[in-house]
Amino acid sequence: MIAVLVSTHGTMANSLIETAEMICGKQTQCEAVPFLMGQSLDDFQQQIEQKLAMLTKSGSAILCLVDLKGGTPFNTLVKLIPNYPTMEIITGVNIPMLLTTFMLRSDINNLNELIPETIEVAMNGIERYNITSLTNNTYQNEEF
Repeated sequence: MIAVLVSTHGTMANSLIETAEMICGKQTQCEAVPFLMGQSLDDFQQQIEQKLAMLTKSGSAILCLVDLKGGTPFNTLVKLIPNYPTMEIITGVNIPMLLTTFMLRSDINNLNELIPETIEVAMNGIERYNITSLTNNTYQNEEF
């Protein structure tokens, strides 16, 4: 199973995992690392490295989902890639991305197969709805 690490500014990482687990059940091999206001970079990096060490014990690949390209969680993980060659990072974490990862990661043990699926679902989950789309019947009752 592919391990998952979610890291964001603030406590959103914990909330994203909690929300996804409400929908698809409790997950293993999944860790959240929030970067909190006032937290030192050294302390944050130590927390990331502790979680990565736990996740690598299983020997599986690690998929890191972060909120912003160029943000502290992203920059910290990018610096650690040489130490974790089976780790990859995707930016722009959202609920559809996390749900897809959780649902597919036990069947797909290859990041090269999982990541394109995850990104496609995340992008397709973004849509715009307004009064025009509702009155022109552009919006359809979609079942998920």
